[in-house]
Amino acid sequence: MKRSQREAAARGSTHLLRLSLPAVRSNGSFEGADILAEAGAVPAILLCQVYRGVMAWALTPAAGHPGLFPPHAAAETRRLMGEAAVPEELRPALETVCELFDDPAGADASRVAEACMRIGEWAERRGDAPATALRFLQAGGTCSPNDARLAYRAGYVARRQAIWDIAELWFRHSSTVSRRQHDWNSHATAYLALGNSYYQQGRYAPAKREHMKALRVGKRHGLREVQGRAHHDLLAVASELGELAEAESNAQKALHAYGPTHPNVPPLAHDIAYFWITRGYFRRALPVFRALLPHFRQPQDRIRPLGSICRAAGGSGQREIFHEAWRDLWQLAPTVEWAPALPASLLQAAYGAVALQEWSLAQAGAEYALKTAAARGESDVIADAERTLDANHARDASNLASEAAPAEVPEIPAEALARELVASLMAAGSAA
Repeated sequence: MKRSQREAAARGSTHLLRLSLPAVRSNGSFEGADILAEAGAVPAILLCQVYRGVMAWALTPAAGHPGLFPPHAAAETRRLMGEAAVPEELRPALETVCELFDDPAGADASRVAEACMRIGEWAERRGDAPATALRFLQAGGTCSPNDARLAYRAGYVARRQAIWDIAELWFRHSSTVSRRQHDWNSHATAYLALGNSYYQQGRYAPAKREHMKALRVGKRHGLREVQGRAHHDLLAVASELGELAEAESNAQKALHAYGPTHPNVPPLAHDIAYFWITRGYFRRALPVFRALLPHFRQPQDRIRPLGSICRAAGGSGQREIFHEAWRDLWQLAPTVEWAPALPASLLQAAYGAVALQEWSLAQAGAEYALKTAAARGESDVIADAERTLDANHARDASNLASEAAPAEVPEIPAEALARELVASLMAAGSAA
């Protein structure tokens, strides 16, 4: 390796370690304390010892690796592994760390990083060890600072746990590393991930900024998938900001970038159709929702489009279509009361019933939505369901502002988009 290349590699490693030090520290009284509280079936001391050892090695310059661990470190770890009910899937990763303890000067950083990633993903799959998952994924990223994939995974898990500052740190590092390596797909994907992190926090301006960065990378390097995802995410931002023309334009561009049979077309179609019904364009949205329904086979997945069909059919006066969707939704609802989408789906159906002045159905739908939302603590749905019940008791739909549809004036581009989405959904359904 030339001197200039060595210096560049060193700068990349230094950048990560300086940047990530605040992120890899535990919240407890000592490093790894939060792992102790989560280890469950695997003795806490084992995972805590492994984590602390890996981090000590990763944050120590190579010159300090010889003699870093006491002579008995590997033997002690193997003893704990022998005494513990360690899952078979973890044993190869833990053995890799034992080899690190045996020979810290000769250890392969990429192997240690992969071992940390395996432990972190195991903890994530458990569902009851979020701190352990994040600690080990960050340890993997710290061991192998020039691996954009590991940095992305650490950011992704941090975002799932709503640890926004740490997620941002790792996504930005993933973007930086992948740009240096001319891995343009990973570079753009990191921008999209960061934008979605901002979006989930309700920070729409910075979300749009990051999505636009991803879009520019996608266009510059001919990455159609990236372009589709960027336009799709920009649609979501525009929807939150109430920008109808912007949302429709991004939906159309996303569809063209994806292609008609891409697996992301159904979620794209749902997103723009749902935005239309929130703006009162029920007649435009209805055929899209109906074309979407065959793409959802599981009961917990079907309740959302069924609720949307009820609302769109009610808002556009399609009584027969409303009743058909209502019956299907009402049959499924008791079997999926645990489903996160159920309260909002029932509320959408109640809105459709109010629009048709089907007062008894509106009462039943809103009460069911209120019951399931209360069980989940969903305050927004609870408030909307109570408001719907008040309007229903008064036999007055005018108080439901979201149901006040604008005049359905012809809008050629939007109507063409709706027809194109229906055609794409039907084509994708035939190809499946």
